[in-house]
Amino acid sequence: MSDVTIHIDETLDASTIQSLQHDLSQLNGVEQIDASADHPHLMVVKYDQTAMSSDALLNEFSEHGLHAELIGL
Repeated sequence: MSDVTIHIDETLDASTIQSLQHDLSQLNGVEQIDASADHPHLMVVKYDQTAMSSDALLNEFSEHGLHAELIGL
């Protein structure tokens, strides 16, 4: 398992964050998604790197019309 922190450029409301978390959780290899109301621009995703790449995760944000970057790689 790997963890990646993703910085989201846009300010998202709780409903949008929840929808994004739901969609990410449906991806093969994604195990856990943590988002905090205190830090709405950050999301930590735990995933199986043999089934999913960090680039594929980042692409999912783009597909939602968001701009995001990986932090700490």
